[in-house]
Amino acid sequence: MKLKDYYRDYYDGYISQLAPSTQEGYRSSIGLHVLPKWGEWELHEIRVRHINAWLAGDFASPGQADKAYKCLRQIIRSAMGDEVYPEDVVDPTTRGVRKPRMPHRGEAPHLTARQTKELLLAVVGYEYEPSVICGVWLGLRRCEQCGLKWGDIDLRTGVVHVRRGVQRVAGEVVVTEVKTHSSARPVMLPRTAVERMREIKRERRARADDWIMGDRVDPERYSRTLKALCRRKGVAHVAPKHLRHTFDSLHHAAKTQDSEISKMLGHASLQTSYRYMELDEDVLRSLQRSLERKVLRA
Repeated sequence: MKLKDYYRDYYDGYISQLAPSTQEGYRSSIGLHVLPKWGEWELHEIRVRHINAWLAGDFASPGQADKAYKCLRQIIRSAMGDEVYPEDVVDPTTRGVRKPRMPHRGEAPHLTARQTKELLLAVVGYEYEPSVICGVWLGLRRCEQCGLKWGDIDLRTGVVHVRRGVQRVAGEVVVTEVKTHSSARPVMLPRTAVERMREIKRERRARADDWIMGDRVDPERYSRTLKALCRRKGVAHVAPKHLRHTFDSLHHAAKTQDSEISKMLGHASLQTSYRYMELDEDVLRSLQRSLERKVLRA
């Protein structure tokens, strides 16, 4: 079977089940690089030497080549799973493939405790202040920060339930499911954050079904305006997605155990343990108090 036929008849349907932003990325890379090169090839005729020559060819960057190879590899392995690949032909992606060397990007940017405190003071009154508060104190992904509604936050206990995400895909703002099963997790705001969120909710007269971002729910606008605000106020800036790294680094500095940090971040690698983990509010409250003290004393 030719690769283009397998993609059209089978694999494109599998992609449709993924998150909208993931679909967009896969289809773009497959359309730009995989189908033009391999579309007319019989799947079993694609061998290691052909893949290596392709990867050494005209790609704009190592990252572009790496993404294209991952898409090709997934298509081949999917074809093997669907039993449209000869059983006596070895999977070419299991050995010998020389992927391009990826540049070292260094440590993800994050804020210190003092910089975090300055940021929280700088965003007071900012239209997306609730999203920043939740990003800082809960370590949420950007889509999760944007996907919270007031009804997801119990302002009596501080417990927040992450239930959805919001992303901009192909120019449109779309509501998505959380990234993994373990991402649909309970987390907890510390006392300082709960008090400020109560004030904001009263000021905005928000209802349970209202977005914490207000009327203009737009992840890209959120990123742009936060950057502009930080420049105007003269405080350190990281993109909303890096508030997650700030949360991670600050909890490490506060001596929180790695396993507890992973649970709060909703890492998929702990998916099995999540099936048996009960929500222990006392543990969450204790961990967040440690982080709160570190930030407020900075």
